[in-house]
Amino acid sequence: MGVKEIATYFFFRFSVLLWSIKGIGLLFLVFIKSPYNFFKKGNWNDTPKNANDANLGVHGNVTLQRSKLKITYVANGKRGNPLMLCVHGFPECWYSWRFQLKEFSSKYWVVAINLPGYADSDKPSELANYTAERLIDNLAEVVEALGYEKGTIVAHDWGGALVWSFASLYSSMCDKVIIMNAPHSTALRKMFGTLKQYQKSWYMFFFQLPWLPEMLMGCCDLQMFNEFFRGEESGVKNLENMTEADVDVYKHALHSWEARKCALNYYRANIGNVSPQFIERLKKSSISCPLLLIWGTEDFALSLELAALSAKVSNLVSVEYVAGASHWVQQDNPEEVNKYMWKFLN
Repeated sequence: MGVKEIATYFFFRFSVLLWSIKGIGLLFLVFIKSPYNFFKKGNWNDTPKNANDANLGVHGNVTLQRSKLKITYVANGKRGNPLMLCVHGFPECWYSWRFQLKEFSSKYWVVAINLPGYADSDKPSELANYTAERLIDNLAEVVEALGYEKGTIVAHDWGGALVWSFASLYSSMCDKVIIMNAPHSTALRKMFGTLKQYQKSWYMFFFQLPWLPEMLMGCCDLQMFNEFFRGEESGVKNLENMTEADVDVYKHALHSWEARKCALNYYRANIGNVSPQFIERLKKSSISCPLLLIWGTEDFALSLELAALSAKVSNLVSVEYVAGASHWVQQDNPEEVNKYMWKFLN
């Protein structure tokens, strides 16, 4: 291990310790504020009404041939049309594509999946199942299991982080790629050197702890989800596009401790823990299809500069900014996002 690797290791461990203090403090404040509701847990076993809206599409599932995982999805449009595969982020599910499922169904078979660990998709227990490399290979299996050789891949947040690499490693499976509010890994590494992004990313370090992040997400009957999606700092700006009934769908998807642990494992398996073999695999590949990056300018977790930095990784990457939109850009301003998508796809 060289000097750089040693320095990186200790910086990461220091950051986990530092930002865990903030996370534990937040957990303590929530308890002090509402001690009687802290362990409250409602009945989230029944599927929320909004998730059963037939206008959004038909529920289905596939079993992946190599990994044997069951992946659930909602699909709209005619099977046999070109595939549009939509990949959600944290802490979401297929429902984050509700404004795109119907919009693009006239031309595409739009399939919005639940990533491994989320909602009704399988929840493998081993941390190794949540490495970026394994998850990217899973996406390739999904395309195959759906009966396609390639498609247009649309992704947001963690889904976007995976699809940046998918576009390189499985370029032959990509007609076009659209990523929303998710930076390329090289851009994020550069911005981690700035105090601004380091502070914004504090939760990534807190999530390395066992148990406590699951507890914070689940306490007070999953109230933290309301803060994520409708809160003044992190939530959507257009609240009519993210009602409490909409948030209930995400609560249902991650209501169990097991599901929250799986979702958090995306951070635990990848932040500060990328295998040298995977890095070498990425170095030998490159993006060879058109890629559109759509970026909501009011992202609470990711600096605006990340969009421009990400565009520099390839001359095939273009950027469209959605002014005033939050991190949840395709839900916050779906009209603008869909307009940019159609422009790019046509």
